[in-house]
This record gives sequence, structure tokens and C-alpha cells, in this order.
Amino acid sequence: MKSLSKVSFIVFAIVLSFGCKSSKISLFDGETLSGWESNPTERIVDWKVEGKEIVGANPHEKGSILWTTKKYKDFDLTLEYITETEHYDTGVFLRGESHQVQIGISGSLKKDMTGCIYAPKDKKGSYPAQTDKIDKFHKVGDWNQLRIINTGKRIQTFLNGEAFVDYEAITIPEEGPVGLQLHPGVNMKVKFRNISVREL
Repeated sequence: MKSLSKVSFIVFAIVLSFGCKSSKISLFDGETLSGWESNPTERIVDWKVEGKEIVGANPHEKGSILWTTKKYKDFDLTLEYITETEHYDTGVFLRGESHQVQIGISGSLKKDMTGCIYAPKDKKGSYPAQTDKIDKFHKVGDWNQLRIINTGKRIQTFLNGEAFVDYEAITIPEEGPVGLQLHPGVNMKVKFRNISVREL
């Protein structure tokens, strides 16, 4: 009986361990920017917390990225966003600035590339993973849910529950922070909420 109890305890500990790793964790406490930092540092003034939302705005058209202070390897990230300006060029950086999931109008292509992969370092064109579903599923001026799964070099995106792109990167860091962007040269305002991540 003692031996069986010991085995049961070990099995329980293993299950608990996996369960903890796979549970979703909020990246935003709804009140502060704790766990986030800006680059450049002085542009943290462009990021505020209002009504349990992270609000980024740059009427001066200077760019910045709001990074998580924690680095991630493989992860499943979900967030909601809304834009309040006609022109917006933002997105989510994955493990640093190497790869980004676009939100809004691409500065280079001059069209909505939401949910597509921006990866110039892969040298397969700026947007090597695109979709023709954007007009149908992107709710401009309303809240949208963006989900990103990054495992190894594979990046999958989903917009409002619809699968968008499935891309295999050429070169991407194994680990790095997640970032939210205010693109330079664009006067924009964007809000983020319900930001959570599950490490894989």
C-alpha cells in the first residue's frame, strides 16, 4: 500500500506540473503596466492604462514597442484589440523584433495585412505569409480577438476564431519577449485587453 501511495503521489506531481505549465496566465493586471517596458524607454509615456485596457497613442508619430519583461519560447498568445484612428500600423512582435503579426495597414503594401506575418529577415518578401480572409473577418473599428501560436519556427495566427496563416520561419530566435507596437510615422491610437499566454 505504501509503495502504491508513493507511485500515486509521483503521478499526481507530474500531472500537476504539466497542468501548471499549460495554464493560461494574464500578461496584464488591468491596472498597471507591471511586467512591461518600453523601447525606447522614454516613450513609455505613449502607453497608458485606461478602463482595464492598455492604450497606445502617438500623435507625434514617434514609434515605440511595449515589451514584456519576461522572455518566452513556445507559447499560445491571445489578446483583444481595437483601433480608434483611421490610419494604424501596429502588431505583435514574437520573441523580439525578428517576426511580427501585423495589425492594420502595412506601410509598405498600403493595405490591411492583419493576421499576416511580417518577416523581412527570412528574405522571402516582407510578408511571406498572407491570407485573403482579412476583409471578411477583420472588424475595423470594433474589438477583435487575435490568437498566435508560436512553436519552434512555426507561427499560426487566428483572427476572431478563424484560422489565418500557418508559416514556418527561416530564422527566428528560440526565446524572447512579446511586443506591442506603435509604428513610427503614423498618428494612431490602439487599445489592447484580455492579454493572456500559455507556455507550451
